[in-house]
Amino acid sequence: MVPNGWTKIKLGSHFEFRNGVNADKDQYGEGVKFVNVMDVFNNDILTESKIIGRITLSDKQFKDNILHYGDILFNRTSETFDEIAMSAVYLDETDATFGGFVIRGRPTTNILDPMFTVYSFQDSDFRRQVIRLGQGAIRANIGQKDLSKVTLLVPPLPEQQKIAKILTTWDKAIDTTERLIDNSKQQKKALMQQLLTGKKRLLDDNGKRFEGEWDWLRASEIFKPVSKKNNSADEELLSVTQDRGVLPRSILERRVVMPEGSTKGYKLVEKGNFIISLRSFQGGLEYSYYRGLVSPAYTVLEPILEINDEFYKHYYKSYDFIGHLAVAVIGIRDGKQISYTDFSFLKLPYPPLKEQQKIAAVLTNADKEIELLEQQLADLQQEKKALMQVLLTGKVRVKV
Repeated sequence: MVPNGWTKIKLGSHFEFRNGVNADKDQYGEGVKFVNVMDVFNNDILTESKIIGRITLSDKQFKDNILHYGDILFNRTSETFDEIAMSAVYLDETDATFGGFVIRGRPTTNILDPMFTVYSFQDSDFRRQVIRLGQGAIRANIGQKDLSKVTLLVPPLPEQQKIAKILTTWDKAIDTTERLIDNSKQQKKALMQQLLTGKKRLLDDNGKRFEGEWDWLRASEIFKPVSKKNNSADEELLSVTQDRGVLPRSILERRVVMPEGSTKGYKLVEKGNFIISLRSFQGGLEYSYYRGLVSPAYTVLEPILEINDEFYKHYYKSYDFIGHLAVAVIGIRDGKQISYTDFSFLKLPYPPLKEQQKIAAVLTNADKEIELLEQQLADLQQEKKALMQVLLTGKVRVKV
């Protein structure tokens, strides 16, 4: 249903489509700025300063493939149908061109406001149409004729501009929050580097700075491998992830698929255990807050000495530890398990327990601040999505 005062258009009636330039390898690296597929994927709005690549073209090639302010760029091909015809709007007067895996849509009428198109080509109805029109068995593709068939709901220009202004406000808030998250993560990394190596000392409960050299012990003096076998059919299966630690599979998967055969050979993990995974030399060791089962391929560790779990949870994710682990296992290829022996010779810090607790508290608070910002970001993104659904369909009208 078309809202009162709006029109439904076919893109082919208002855009002229063209595939980008195909060039030899020796033409790349110098010359005019050159938009490729990744530029389209990574940006809703493109300006000359955001484009990294350059290409040298003849005058005719450049004239045929030049970008103008307000041109829409779509990727022609992708590994999945969900990612074809992703769009970026070129909002710059500076000369640039575009590659052969990109389609340029040049407006032939003045019916669309450039900022409005930034959002209209992200709309769920537009995405459904291009996904349906996509073709290909191995890779998903879309062509100029397909894009010409796609329809858009278009309000009058003043309403377009008001909608774009509202959604731009949300985008600015999202950008600001993303920058705050990046800054907070960088600050946490710096804190980890200083606190987990003893370069910076905190204050104790009496307000005095911790003193004295830390003990550095072999990993085998602090942690031992454990291999408790599963004797119950009721234990939960756990997943070991780099970004979220050890979690019940039921949290990650709607439907938990039990492994073929028995889980009797699986290892029992207790709360407070650490796990060496296949990719620990890239992302460190993982900590478990849960009891459950993991594949026998994993090495499960428990402390021998009294420790603060959170201190070592942070340390095992630090550049200092991952760097030392990478050196210790040099020659082990991706996909092969790191053994306890490889790990056991590493020297680990063992500061006084009180200092471990203080350091862990600071870093855990930093994590909580990041989590709060990430939740704010998710809320803003959800609010924007909801706004787009009602504003771009005319279900909610704006006052002009």
